[in-house]
Amino acid sequence: MWRSFLRSLRVRMALLLAAAVLTTVAAGLAVVWTFVIADDHVEGLASAQRRLELLSSLSGRVGDYALVAMQTTEAKGQPDRLSLPRKRVQETFVRLDEEIARAVVRSSDDEQATLIAARSRVLAQMRGRFDFLDRQALESIRDARLGQAGNVERLRTAMDTFAAAFGPSLSQAIEEERATANAAQAAMAELRAKLLPGAIGGVGLATLLALAAYRALARPLVSRISQVASAAADIARGRTDIRLPVRGHDELSLAMMRFNRMASQLARKEARLMAAQARLQEVIDERTAELRGANERLSDIDRARRRFFTDVSHELRTPLTVILGEADVTLRGKGDEAALTAALTTIRSRARRLHRRVEDLLRVARSESGQLELELEPVEIKDLLADVREAMEPAARARGIALVVDAGDFDLQVEADGDWMRQVIEGLVANALRHSTYGGTVRLIAGIDSADTVAVAVSDDGEGIAEADLPHVFERFYRGAQADRESSGFGIGLALARWVVERHSGSISLDSRTAAPGRAPGTTVTIRLPALAHRLVIGARS
Repeated sequence: MWRSFLRSLRVRMALLLAAAVLTTVAAGLAVVWTFVIADDHVEGLASAQRRLELLSSLSGRVGDYALVAMQTTEAKGQPDRLSLPRKRVQETFVRLDEEIARAVVRSSDDEQATLIAARSRVLAQMRGRFDFLDRQALESIRDARLGQAGNVERLRTAMDTFAAAFGPSLSQAIEEERATANAAQAAMAELRAKLLPGAIGGVGLATLLALAAYRALARPLVSRISQVASAAADIARGRTDIRLPVRGHDELSLAMMRFNRMASQLARKEARLMAAQARLQEVIDERTAELRGANERLSDIDRARRRFFTDVSHELRTPLTVILGEADVTLRGKGDEAALTAALTTIRSRARRLHRRVEDLLRVARSESGQLELELEPVEIKDLLADVREAMEPAARARGIALVVDAGDFDLQVEADGDWMRQVIEGLVANALRHSTYGGTVRLIAGIDSADTVAVAVSDDGEGIAEADLPHVFERFYRGAQADRESSGFGIGLALARWVVERHSGSISLDSRTAAPGRAPGTTVTIRLPALAHRLVIGARS
């Protein structure tokens, strides 16, 4: 019965805990008892030391009082000079009374309490002698101030009488306190001598009990728990084939059986997890590649934006500087009408350029917010191209470039916002003019792309666009290898053109060639818009 009872881990742990609690309680009671006795001795020693310090301080303060009283009498000074020394002596007497009272209250021995109380009577006599000396000193000082002779000698005699009675009492009190302190030290030494063998014996007994409890109860349990911990560590390192040897029928044996079942389940789940992890890694690799590409594109866009705002600052500052300079010169000078007209012409030219830049920025802001109000109406392609040619012809002549317009033999018509489409085509022509060389040609060609599509192409014979830049030409603020050219623009023309064309349900594409053996360079931008089929009429060919 007892063997089966002791098989339970709960019973074993309860017995081990009970033994530990009993040992701890016994040790705690012994320590508390020791502390109580030691504290009583330590407090008695500390009280005696404090009284010794106060008695020593009293001797010095009484001496200071006597010295001040003698000096005041000889100098016929004010009696107030004795106030501070008197106060210090009286404070010392008060503190001594308090210490003796506390010692009497704390003492558990009636005989010892009676002896300590007897010191209070001695202290009262010493205090009475000091009060008598204080009255004599005040009388001597008062008589000296009234001009009576012999006061110094009389005070000195009084002090000698006081010293003859006060000194032995003070010495006796000091010796009694020293004896009390020595007695407290001797009691502590005696207590230490008594407790040391008991403490050593208690430690030895506790050690023997702990070893016996460990061998009988704890060691078998610790050994099996170590096996579980080692197996758990192996599983944590990935060895799911570990199994524990199960012996016995207690709670730990049941836990070890469940541990073995858990290890088997982990082995099966690990196999499924590895397969899922492999699939997940493939997905992560794909998404990481996509994210890396997106980050690179964002970095390119961010660099383009920073460069764009730098160029905007330069482009806006230059015409403003010229405008302000011309205005200042005109206002300071007294020139003729021709000089004033020239200044106003310069201001007007620079202001127009500034206005165009601001309009570009406004269009960019609208495109960023998605705001574009289109007024769709039938638009004749020939008329649209004629307006573009009229607006861009002066710029083409200034650059020495021929601007050729070919609208074909058809009356082409689309439904569009005429102002927006004119701005888009003018921007493409302006790009072509910037990238063409002197003596080159820019062609503006319109035609039928398919049964329901009208195509408008702007081509030049410039240096072409580098192959590395072609995938990015429609990105906002992208300027590519020509970013350092003063006339390269802000990198918003093609992006804005695509945005407007797509709002018209159309499309825009670019084809460019750089110079190569046997191949002429050039760039062609083509806009395709839905045609109004019922207005698509074939005209007479010339």
